[in-house]
Amino acid sequence: MLIKPEADDRRRRHAHTACVLAEREAGRLPFRDEVEPRRPGPIRRALERWKSRGEA
Repeated sequence: MLIKPEADDRRRRHAHTACVLAEREAGRLPFRDEVEPRRPGPIRRALERWKSRGEA
């Protein structure tokens, strides 16, 4: 598994799968999608662009 601290690509490290699972079960290692909001999909972004053009 590859682990990367926030905003610091130079500090990325590999971890044993068993170690990652133990930290996840203990609640000390969240996945990125549990911390960062999900980016809108392509259809949602297109609709938002279309709506913003109609209001201008």
